[in-house]
Amino acid sequence: MAQTVIDTAYNERRRLHSGRSRTVAVVLFGLLIALGFFLALAVGKADPDTPPTCDGKTMTRHSECRIWSSRGGGGTYSYDEMIDRRESGSGVWRVIGFGAAGLGAVLMAVSIAKLNPNRPWGGPVGAACPRCREPNLREKHTTHSVTRGRTTHRYSGIVTLCTPACGFATIRQG
Repeated sequence: MAQTVIDTAYNERRRLHSGRSRTVAVVLFGLLIALGFFLALAVGKADPDTPPTCDGKTMTRHSECRIWSSRGGGGTYSYDEMIDRRESGSGVWRVIGFGAAGLGAVLMAVSIAKLNPNRPWGGPVGAACPRCREPNLREKHTTHSVTRGRTTHRYSGIVTLCTPACGFATIRQG
């Protein structure tokens, strides 16, 4: 199992340096931002020049709308009250939309910083590599999980890797 944990560390380092995770995260959070702006600006936009509707019919200035609701909020509403109801409902979509866009922007900034492909894998080791004699060793606690049925087996250790060109790797308990 030691080689499997080392292979897990190799794969983690390769994924980090490929930049694919960062690209996927930026695209997904970009879509979240776009969806948020769509909700806020398109869905949440109430046109003040269009008359309100009641049961799918356009209201006139002197008509009233009767709403039956088991959750409260039912009653008879005038033309102006129906405009107010429509605009207050659109405000909720604006809050949701701008909230989603803001959350997407924050998460995008975090993913850009944390998934930087130039960021080194693991922490530096203060010794030279036994194979290439260069001070390129880095180590990280790595866990490999195998699930069989309802049982999950976890194998872990502190994996030390040199550069991919050198290929040195070792594992120790930690």
